[in-house]
Amino acid sequence: MKPQLLKLCLILSLFPLIFSLVSCQNQQPQDRGITITTNQSQSQQKQRRTALVIGNASYQDNPLKNSINDAEAMANALKDVGFDVILLENADLKQIENAIDTFHHQLKAGGVGLFYYAGHGTQVDGENYLIPVNAKLDVAEDVRYEAIPVGKVLARMEDAANQMNIVILDACRNNPFARKWRSSQRGLAPIQSARGALIAFATEPGGVAADGEGENGLYTSFLLKHLKTPNLDVELMFKRVREDLVQATQNKQVPWEYSSLVGDFSFNPVTVAQSSQPNSTTAETYFKQGEDYRNNNQYDKALAAYTKAIEVNPQYAEAYKNRGIVYLDLKDYDKAMADNNKAIEVNPQYSNAYNNRGNVYYNLKEYDKAMAEYNKAIEINPQLFQAYNNRGVVYRNLKEYDKAIKDYNKAIEINPQYADAYNNRGNVYLHLKEYDKAMADCNKAIEINPQYAMAYNGRGLVYHDLKEYDKAMADYNKAIEVNPQDAYAYNNRGNLYYDLKEYDKAIKDCNKALEIDPKHPYASNNKKLAEEAKRNQ
Repeated sequence: MKPQLLKLCLILSLFPLIFSLVSCQNQQPQDRGITITTNQSQSQQKQRRTALVIGNASYQDNPLKNSINDAEAMANALKDVGFDVILLENADLKQIENAIDTFHHQLKAGGVGLFYYAGHGTQVDGENYLIPVNAKLDVAEDVRYEAIPVGKVLARMEDAANQMNIVILDACRNNPFARKWRSSQRGLAPIQSARGALIAFATEPGGVAADGEGENGLYTSFLLKHLKTPNLDVELMFKRVREDLVQATQNKQVPWEYSSLVGDFSFNPVTVAQSSQPNSTTAETYFKQGEDYRNNNQYDKALAAYTKAIEVNPQYAEAYKNRGIVYLDLKDYDKAMADNNKAIEVNPQYSNAYNNRGNVYYNLKEYDKAMAEYNKAIEINPQLFQAYNNRGVVYRNLKEYDKAIKDYNKAIEINPQYADAYNNRGNVYLHLKEYDKAMADCNKAIEINPQYAMAYNGRGLVYHDLKEYDKAMADYNKAIEVNPQDAYAYNNRGNLYYDLKEYDKAIKDCNKALEIDPKHPYASNNKKLAEEAKRNQ
């Protein structure tokens, strides 16, 4: 009987991508590679900025306490950072429609547009509506005539063809009209942003936001806290808001964003020479440089930039965490652990740092400790989809396949565009020989990310098991094309060549796998089997 080479199916085929490192919680596609410089800040300062701010509070049913305060505070903050602001308070339907028309006209001059709404909102049949103070909504269908579709606002902003748009909806409070309707849904529905836009919700789709007990709603209070931070990238600013709000509400309210922004933007672009807070500005600048270097795999430069950020601000938890990610990529586990420990010391409720510390334990094969860290991350933030994925990986290693699939399912439920979870679930299905499900998951991962080498590798394993060798070869080749340093794809292609009795090619691929990863778990043994088979021909 011919010796069987060891395929790297299931979790082993994915070992370099076994877990998800959390850098941004609500991950969306982002453009990277642009470093904050003094020239960029000056350019942003000259950029035209236009905002429409609406606060509605005086509803006959369920008036709101803070939405007027929120709108006024946001209008003042935006004026302070260079926005021309249209402010409406307790507006009726006609007033809002007129303001949107004026806003649309002004946006055509270019620059950055921002729409902020605080008040009641609702969703009906998947469409979100902002409710004027004079709306009469006896039945759900009335919203089509008495309220403003969010889609209309987005369409007018997109039609203006300006450079960038931001929409902030603090409108996820309980629907005061729900008791009149036969059926209703909580909160707002998800929205897919147009290119060059960011849409921010006060809480996750379907969730309900608190109006707040102070002068401002909780969500807007944290926006106001971070909006003027010098040179803070807009996507990072919303992340800071989310971290503060999650901690303040003990995970009951989790802000959400959809982003397709192209390029960088900060509300308060200040040069180092102008800044009244040079230390804070410099720390943010170094941190952003570290992000750019890390995303371009320039690890030495990333470490240097994060270290500079920490020197300027020794309480910069996110810089410790992200430096720990780089150390983990470099397999320097002691330093990775130390940095995540420090991040947690600075912020004991930092769910991302617990998740990433779990990844360090996973690499050290301390699975019980890894599981405890992922559990803690999920306890702090039940919407942290990366932690569910990572816990699923541990369950997979423990052969608790049902629990692994359950966690992958949860990760996908939270983020339906999370390719890693589809890929990992597909590999469990492959192990269980549920080939149709495995193939569907690999296909979905590739649909989400056409440059996902490991998904091609995983799909190749499915084809390989089904003895569809031409398709398996095509997928292994694609994995190597996308990532020429994918030792697992070389090993698996070598395995296929072995099955095809092309032993010289099998040996060559195993050698390449070992060149990339001298400690590859199977390539050395597979090479010996191919050499022996060649001698016995």
